[in-house]
Amino acid sequence: MDETPILWSDAVGHLPPHVRDDDIDDAWHAAVNFLPGKIIVLDDDPTGVQTVHAIPVYTKWDDESLMAVLREDTKVVYVLTNSRALTEADTAVLHREIAAGLREAARKTGETVSVVSRSDSTLRGHYPRETAVLRETLHRDGDFDGEIIVPFFSDGGRLTIDDVHYVRDGEYLLPAGQTEFARDAVFGYRASNLTEWIAEKTNGAYPSEAVQSISIDMLRSLDIDAVEKILMGLHHFGKVIVNAADDNDLKVFVVALARVLGAGKRFLFRTAASFVRVFGGIERRPLLGPVDLYVSGGLEGAGIVVVGSYVEKTTRQVEHLRTLPGMEYVEWDVAHSVDDAENRRYAAKIQKTVEGIISSDRDVCLATSREYWKGHDTSLSHEARLRFGRRISNGLVSVIKNLAHAPRYIVGKGGITSSDIGVHGLAVRRAMVLGQIQPGVPVWRLGGESRFPGMPYVVFPGNVGGDDTLTRVVTTLRFP
Repeated sequence: MDETPILWSDAVGHLPPHVRDDDIDDAWHAAVNFLPGKIIVLDDDPTGVQTVHAIPVYTKWDDESLMAVLREDTKVVYVLTNSRALTEADTAVLHREIAAGLREAARKTGETVSVVSRSDSTLRGHYPRETAVLRETLHRDGDFDGEIIVPFFSDGGRLTIDDVHYVRDGEYLLPAGQTEFARDAVFGYRASNLTEWIAEKTNGAYPSEAVQSISIDMLRSLDIDAVEKILMGLHHFGKVIVNAADDNDLKVFVVALARVLGAGKRFLFRTAASFVRVFGGIERRPLLGPVDLYVSGGLEGAGIVVVGSYVEKTTRQVEHLRTLPGMEYVEWDVAHSVDDAENRRYAAKIQKTVEGIISSDRDVCLATSREYWKGHDTSLSHEARLRFGRRISNGLVSVIKNLAHAPRYIVGKGGITSSDIGVHGLAVRRAMVLGQIQPGVPVWRLGGESRFPGMPYVVFPGNVGGDDTLTRVVTTLRFP
């Protein structure tokens, strides 16, 4: 396929017939059961749990926390790094610290660990820096033969076909390099073909012709031996792309992967959320309803939606939410966030406004002004832009942190925003992922150490859903 927008129906229609559940599930389950040890997912924002359920997520990585991570009784455990909000230098320090801590915890517990670097399905993030640091720190136990790259995310309409990564927009699939996500102020890129994207991101250290590829044709013909041959041929951190257009493509891949891991090959993984679910053997479950969300006595009061994401998809969702009866709207004008002192004064003012609304049992949506750089110098460096975004997020967090009234629910819209609210505003150290309230939109049950134990906290990615998805989420949370 060339790199032009294509109809979803045409793309799927031209592919080989998909593998049926009955033809792969037994082999998939056997492969997952064969895989030893824990799968530790280092998540660069909290939205990576958007395909799993009944899985713990940790927000700390001190020695005590990492020992607790490896002693969990689930095969998959998430550690939230929120590294997409950091500078490249800071994320290198963070990943070196986590990797060293994991090595020591694994030594003490005797646990085998597979590490997945979970990042954005639209290719934004600190790549290749994060996995390079993990390799450098963990390779003392033996170098990694390869890095497996899987940005496919079924619930979000992100498909990889003929090595081109696509993002669904209505009835069309857009090559990722032609989307608004590729124009991200911090993590922008040009290439849609993943072999070229790797070459672009590594500044040619891994040229496109050196990148291996596992095709959908190979997976859908159940050619496990061919996939195994490619994986066995990887050495010295070679790169391999996994094409996929549905979850069963990944199940076939995991069957081959288990064989290769059993033969002693070592890999790091840079993936979106769908791979984690399949690698961990986690079955799908229905969307969450009100009975799943609230514990006894949790139906009182009003809720808060906090929107930091500024992508166009989020803007349309906020506009739709504003039409919902009983939803008050408060705008955070980011022009007040250029200066630290002014940002603090403005946060205090907004907090009083929000407090007044929820104390009168009315829901409120607090959203940043949609012109993200309004009143700000767009010529600043990527690091300066990250710091500006951090200042805005700190202000939003202070609103939640200083609430005198416990809300019925909180929705954090955007990866950085939802992470900061969870970790700093709500003081979460460990939460359980209940599941998804809408496709790709996960919900945490807050732990006993948090500000509001047991409260449902919706972690809503900025780049997921249709125009009415945020409204659907709030409608479910309002029940009855």
